[in-house]
Amino acid sequence: MKTDRTQKGQALILIVFAVIGLLALTGLAVDGSVTYSDRQGAQSAAENAALTGALDLANSKSGSTTTTDATNAATTNGFNNNGTSNTVTVNVGSFTPGCNGTTPSFSNASQYVQVIINTNVNTSFSSIVGVKQMHNCVDAIARGQSGSTGSMFNGAAIVSTDNDSGCNQTMLFNGSANVTTTGGGIFDNCNGNHAVLLNGGVTLNMSVSGQDVGGILNNGGNTITPGITTGAVGLTMPAASWATIPAIPSAPTCSGNGSATFNPTSGGSASGSPLSVTVSSGTANLTPGNYSSINVNGGTVTYSPGTYCLSGGINQNSGTMTGSSGQVNLVMGSNSVNQNSGTDTFSDLEMYLTSGSWTLNGTSGLNATKLRYYSTGSSSMVVNGSDTLTSQDSFFYLTSGTVTWNGNSTINLKAPTSDPYKGLVLYMPWSNTSSFILNGGSGVNITGTLLAPHADITANGASNFQSLNSQIVGHDFIFNGGGTFKVNFNAGQNYGTPTTAYVELIK
Repeated sequence: MKTDRTQKGQALILIVFAVIGLLALTGLAVDGSVTYSDRQGAQSAAENAALTGALDLANSKSGSTTTTDATNAATTNGFNNNGTSNTVTVNVGSFTPGCNGTTPSFSNASQYVQVIINTNVNTSFSSIVGVKQMHNCVDAIARGQSGSTGSMFNGAAIVSTDNDSGCNQTMLFNGSANVTTTGGGIFDNCNGNHAVLLNGGVTLNMSVSGQDVGGILNNGGNTITPGITTGAVGLTMPAASWATIPAIPSAPTCSGNGSATFNPTSGGSASGSPLSVTVSSGTANLTPGNYSSINVNGGTVTYSPGTYCLSGGINQNSGTMTGSSGQVNLVMGSNSVNQNSGTDTFSDLEMYLTSGSWTLNGTSGLNATKLRYYSTGSSSMVVNGSDTLTSQDSFFYLTSGTVTWNGNSTINLKAPTSDPYKGLVLYMPWSNTSSFILNGGSGVNITGTLLAPHADITANGASNFQSLNSQIVGHDFIFNGGGTFKVNFNAGQNYGTPTTAYVELIK
């Protein structure tokens, strides 16, 4: 009997230990599941927070803003950095040891965001065996790079894009042509044996060696400094580097007819509907709207801000046209603007043409603080005689049609510095196979890119084309006669090839 009671007591002790073991295993299973779920949530929150911060960096936001936004993203996902149940650490541009004890290291560290989340999970069943809390550590790293720009054609100052089958003489230097480049050399994309051809008495001075996909024919008596390297890697045309240039904006419209007032009343006339306006003396004040034509033979025509839609042309033989305040839009359609004499001043002038043209003849002049010229058809831009064209913020966009600068014209133009056409003075897209011609003694000063990748560019006679801070891109080039063709390439003031901003999760 004593033996039986002893065995029953021993069995009870074994049962108690077995129950405790089962409870411990159950507690580990239940609390482990809760802890694992917490870890998954923390990892997801860390990755989301890191990507949120990286997106800020891609959008060029400050480090402090990035830190705040990443921390808020973690809070939104249930980890509020309360110091008790969880801590959230966000590092931007510098790093601390991660959960594995290793400190990450990256070049361009400012593009990276590190997020570390530590959590404490209170247990239920596991506390029976003395496990009061379980801990998690998770981390994530994301990279955000903002969009940037780089120089087209590796910063060459003068570029011939022609890579047509059988191409040759795509950069032709004739007579005593004098071409000087600084900040970059020339690049010829043609693979022909005589891609670059120099004929007698040519001087080609470059700050760096030129690059030529094909070969060179040097007919003697020419000076090339420091030289041209042949066998360069050719580029496929048309290039994607200018594919992001926005299309021409739609021309604004007019809802009614414009009006004209004259002072003195004998200074001009207006008739018809819409009006045909002629100004001979005094002052004519015009309001926006539809017009038949505007003829300026003297006096001053003042355009109030707004849009002027012409069913005929604008002809200026003398006098002055002005838009001293606000934006003036001239919507010409298939009609032309002919300025034969007189001096015009605008603060903000936009011209929209299709098959018409804009011609400055004789001794006319235009000074516009901001100038935009949009041609969607076969329009041409011509500057003749001793004209002056000046603008501190100018852009010309011709989907087809030619550009010709003749005589002793003075042209001083600077590219936009902040709008979608930043860095561009002239753009003739790949679809425009017309020409860009410089004749006679043109004195031209440009800041910004002249981009006419499928148009032939010719400098004739005694051209004095002093293109400061510019990059000139054409299909084929011809430099004829004497004078100086001078290009000083400055990447910061020219059109740059855009790169796309991106965000990626590293860890």
